[in-house]
Amino acid sequence: MELLSTGIPILDDALGGGLLEDSNLLIIYDTYSNGWTLAFEILRNRIKEGDFGVIIDSVLPFTPFKMELGLINFDIEEAGRKGDLAIVDIFSSLYGVEYPLDFVYTDRSMDTSTFIPKYNSLYRVIFRDKIKDRRPVGVDFTVDGLAFLFGEDNFIRMFQNLIALKEKARITEKRKRPVNIFLLNKGRASERLISWISVYSQYVIEFCSSSKTFREKMVIRKSPLPDFKPKEGGYTFWIKEGEIHIE
Repeated sequence: MELLSTGIPILDDALGGGLLEDSNLLIIYDTYSNGWTLAFEILRNRIKEGDFGVIIDSVLPFTPFKMELGLINFDIEEAGRKGDLAIVDIFSSLYGVEYPLDFVYTDRSMDTSTFIPKYNSLYRVIFRDKIKDRRPVGVDFTVDGLAFLFGEDNFIRMFQNLIALKEKARITEKRKRPVNIFLLNKGRASERLISWISVYSQYVIEFCSSSKTFREKMVIRKSPLPDFKPKEGGYTFWIKEGEIHIE
């Protein structure tokens, strides 16, 4: 399997070399953490390398979502209009919001019982019209958001189904293999949900924020690479003037 750079040298080194294609990265953070932005920094860097971004949004309508990403100067509307990114907007699908943007995909008939086929249908349209021969890099914003919308037990079963579909695609399809990044706010998730998603993630990064400083502790909990060497005490993560810093 090909090893892909996150575009962040210190993170690649910490992970043991980068991200394996077809792998899943879980980023766990708490209520006041900005650790979730790491997923979008990796996504932006992979787009620069020629990959295609697919965001599954179950938490925010497009407008406030775009505002949130202003924190790291990532303009998702610009990326979408350039043809480098698509959003599967589950939040807006369920609440009846539609956008005059050809990179935001909704389906108002989506519900708990039809999520898997409806999601697959939207993804196939994106694959045909936009991804084509590029590598998809997906960001689930967020796992806990989906669990809230569909119920935790239903979501875990749906998630297992998606993992199985991904494995079947690996066996039967000849194309560039994806990377998936799962975002999970532990303030909105049970330990049971965190445990299940961790099982299906080859990489796990956890952030811990503090009320006393804007700098956060970043700990890499899991990597499948032989050169992975966990750092005692973790790393320090912060954002300054729209840029992510790790040391």
